[in-house]
Amino acid sequence: MCVSMLTGHLTEFNINEFYHQSGVLTDPGALLADIEHIIRKRRSISESLLNARVFINNGTRDDFGYSVSNHPPREDESLSEWLERITGASSFCAVINGLNGWSDALAQKINRDFNKEWVEKYGIPSQGIDVYSFMGRYSLTPFGIHKDQEHTFLYHLGPGIKKAWVWDPAIKDIAPVVKSDSFNLKETLSWATEVTLRPGDALFIPQNWYHVLENPEFSVTLGIAPYEMKRSQLLTSFLSDFLAVNNTEDPYITLPLREEADVKDIITAVIPPDSGKNSLDGIAYQGLARLINRLKSNSYFKYTSPDRMTGNRSYQYHGDIVFGETEGGSTRIYLRGKDFLVRNEVADKLFDLKNEMARPGFSYGFRDTDAEGVFNKVITQLIHTGVLV
Repeated sequence: MCVSMLTGHLTEFNINEFYHQSGVLTDPGALLADIEHIIRKRRSISESLLNARVFINNGTRDDFGYSVSNHPPREDESLSEWLERITGASSFCAVINGLNGWSDALAQKINRDFNKEWVEKYGIPSQGIDVYSFMGRYSLTPFGIHKDQEHTFLYHLGPGIKKAWVWDPAIKDIAPVVKSDSFNLKETLSWATEVTLRPGDALFIPQNWYHVLENPEFSVTLGIAPYEMKRSQLLTSFLSDFLAVNNTEDPYITLPLREEADVKDIITAVIPPDSGKNSLDGIAYQGLARLINRLKSNSYFKYTSPDRMTGNRSYQYHGDIVFGETEGGSTRIYLRGKDFLVRNEVADKLFDLKNEMARPGFSYGFRDTDAEGVFNKVITQLIHTGVLV
């Protein structure tokens, strides 16, 4: 990748203007191979399932979503032949989210060529940056003409072409037509910009611009989208985080029927008794710090890495480890988007270990038969979270 995945060949980038550029990816086949490797080798990476959905006849089929994870392509099958086999259809669309957690090479490329520049220009997206893929052969996007709340960057990997129609809201608001029929391309076509995407092309669609896509030939597209939370969502996340961190249980609550009932027990069940000393400001400050640390440790990606399996081999440092707040005799550490509370002495040793791991040429030979102990448990956790790969 010789050019920025954010701006492409542009010297000036306007986040409110759509673009289509050719040759942004110099080797789309390499990214396609990364995605295919994830699909074929999922079981060797993690026992977790891929975050996959499959659309048939404009509807989601959960069973096919499971099949994407549990029934990988045969050695002699292409991705197209595989999806035809597991769906039994000639027209289909498969979507996989959170690809960054499954391919360390892909995560490093996108962090270098997109995330860092985005964060530098626009700040940290409060939900993080998703990396996903659409693949298939279909007449129109399964959910029809639609708009997204997030900015959307699409990179076409091929092998076939992809068509897109994009509506500039400054030219025509097509909402009245779309609300009655989201597949009414004919009536809205005169106001659309039509684009044909070929391997290596990039398409940027600003937030809240209506668009729809078509795969007349089987093809795969890589998508990148920075996701934000609304103010209410952000506040709710702070409160949820506070309750999750301070309480191991999350009980179901039944409300009293009679007004004269003593609701004190209900309030106590909802708000822990020892939380009265925490102001809303304090909870928000704490929640914001934790959210930022999680995103920083995960290179600002939305989805974390699945729980990785350990193997008897050498591991290198992928990153990242972020050291957060101290809580009594413990320190909260953040490992590629996941946080853990460890004793201060363990955090101190982990700090020294991080400096060692970050040195060029670092390699750690892991063996399942290594002696039990705190250090081995730390190393195992670093492997499970994808910090060591």
